Amino acid sequence: MAFTDLIFLFVFLPLVWLLYTFGFKKVWGNPFLFLVSLIFCAWGSLYSLVVLLVVLAATYAAAKGLDAIEDEEERRKIVVYTSAFFLIVLLVYRYLPVWFSFLPFFSNGVPAPLRMPAGLSFYLFSCFSCVFDVWNHRAPAPKSFVDLGIFAGFFARLNMGPIAHYAHDYEQFAHHPQTTLKNSRGVELFLQGMFMKVIIADGIDGYIALLAGDASWLGAIMLSLMYLLRIYFDFAGYSRMARGLGSLFGFTIPANFNKPYSALSVQDFWRRWHISLTDWFRDYVYIPLGGNRVNKSRWMLNILIVWLLTGLWHGATLHFLVWGLLQAGFILMEKNVFGAKMSSWPRALRHVYVIVSQMIAWTIFTCPTLLSGLGLIGRWFGIGASGFASPASLFALTSGAVLWILAIIGCTNLPKVINGLLRRISGSSYAWVQAVGYALCFFIALSSLVSSSSLTFLYAVF
Repeated sequence: MAFTDLIFLFVFLPLVWLLYTFGFKKVWGNPFLFLVSLIFCAWGSLYSLVVLLVVLAATYAAAKGLDAIEDEEERRKIVVYTSAFFLIVLLVYRYLPVWFSFLPFFSNGVPAPLRMPAGLSFYLFSCFSCVFDVWNHRAPAPKSFVDLGIFAGFFARLNMGPIAHYAHDYEQFAHHPQTTLKNSRGVELFLQGMFMKVIIADGIDGYIALLAGDASWLGAIMLSLMYLLRIYFDFAGYSRMARGLGSLFGFTIPANFNKPYSALSVQDFWRRWHISLTDWFRDYVYIPLGGNRVNKSRWMLNILIVWLLTGLWHGATLHFLVWGLLQAGFILMEKNVFGAKMSSWPRALRHVYVIVSQMIAWTIFTCPTLLSGLGLIGRWFGIGASGFASPASLFALTSGAVLWILAIIGCTNLPKVINGLLRRISGSSYAWVQAVGYALCFFIALSSLVSSSSLTFLYAVF
């Protein structure tokens, strides 16, 4: 079940919210939310539910064991065995079907028992976080299995995150009072994310389909730019919807994106993009490896390891690994080649550098193979291009003008500026202006959903 499914919007969400708010919240709030989260998980596949429960059970047993045992050697064994189990689960579902697809066993496709359960990479990393934080005495073990289930398996963040960090979040998952402010903020965030996904991301996807086979120079540039915009509005839209859903039930889910295309360096970009994943690798891989508190060669190795693993987290094929190493290369270049000189560059030049570097990276990331991605980038420079423009690329450029303007504005701080301006102009009527604006956004998105089936979220495959 996706957040943009009509059954979710008009049956599941309102029913769950009403039952929780006016019925179960005071006494059975968390058990109720855990139960509906299990139903949400099982909606697409009962097998996904079984895997989720097994992972949660292993996490709970490990966390309780770490809390009960004082001997550090025994505690370390628990962490090693649990981590090995998590990695085997990830290997079996995420990588085995790809790396061993040549075997006769996979001749008719991936067998049902080995198909990737929805959200596995996300809730596994949340469970890793729980085990590591309890081991390092950053937080106590979950008080109950239900509390752990709410932490790692809450339906708002189950399928595509943001990844939960146990030491930061565990307290509120046991106590998360609803307020009028949280409810209104939740509606705002959900509608913002819905507009980003349904209107902008899905709208861009239609033009991507149009230009997928275009060999012109303009078509290549536009296609790579569309990849850049589509992946942002799709995933940032989902993350904002997840934050909105969390707020409706009293949770505070941290922002997963912070205007990444406004960054002034690739390192800055990754402080703003998929923040929960970047923070996870920082806290549980980069810092334990020594971070930047080591000599230069070891620090460079740490960067390469983190980004190799980040690429591997996204996928098992070569183009994801190259994408990860490319991000590492940009960061190392900024430190070792550009250095302090980069801060003296004009801001516009730094923005252009970030956009171009990420156009290259997302082109390699999004194309089905490394060769097809390199071929598309080659056409930027005229290699293999059929000409300057084609009828399809000119049509996409002109007919999608409003969409491109909306997308570019949405990547900047301009919406916040416009909102502040409206607040000053409308004065005491601002609440009504805001309500009308959100209602209009909802009905535009809804009309799009009704007229054509919404596309799946890109990051659902991770």
